[in-house]
Amino acid sequence: MLSLATPVFAYVMSSTSYRMERDSINFGGGLSTSTSYGDESTLGEVGTGSSTSTSYVIQAGYQQMDGSWVSLSVPATASLAPSINIFTGGIASTSVDFSVSTNNGAGYTLQMKSNTNPALKGATFDFYDYTLDSSAPDYAWSVSSTDAEFGFTPEGNDIVARYKDNGASCDQAGGSNNPDTCWDKASTTYMTIAQSAAPNYPATAVTAVKFKAEAGVDSAITVGSYTAEMIVTAYTN
Repeated sequence: MLSLATPVFAYVMSSTSYRMERDSINFGGGLSTSTSYGDESTLGEVGTGSSTSTSYVIQAGYQQMDGSWVSLSVPATASLAPSINIFTGGIASTSVDFSVSTNNGAGYTLQMKSNTNPALKGATFDFYDYTLDSSAPDYAWSVSSTDAEFGFTPEGNDIVARYKDNGASCDQAGGSNNPDTCWDKASTTYMTIAQSAAPNYPATAVTAVKFKAEAGVDSAITVGSYTAEMIVTAYTN
């Protein structure tokens, strides 16, 4: 079973006691209200307004930047299936959709990490994190008969180059998004799995992350329940 958490970050500065979403240098303004309206103003800013080019969009000014946001939607849990027979071994898998929407001119970044090492843990036995043949993800999933391992691969239009392939190898900058390829190991450090350099609102960018657990016929796996907690984060670029 997978348990998923979803923090979303967007701020310009922080300390141990605060986070400031945006800042402004001016000589006046503030919040004014009545029974029929609310007005938040600034006085003294220069160089404000909207500007664009082929590579960026900027909305300059304190009030202009108020509209930038990112949203992330994931299911709370997902179940690996089918159950693995400890005598014959087998594979259990699931696919989880991570949906991101943003109006930010520079797009978004989607990251994921495991809350534990290894990721998929049981009461008396743990699955090892997937073993890679090199620093790049494996093009094809492969687990030896004596091992029990857990890994993942993301699929979608915004996946990063690490998970794209040329039909034989992964981590290809100009590669393709072929299904069931480029398998990776989980990490307790955030790993970027998808990224976009442009807004997608009102549409939603969906990255489907496939998780897989395999126990070889000669592995030491024991009967029990196994759980991985994955933390997923989206933020504006």
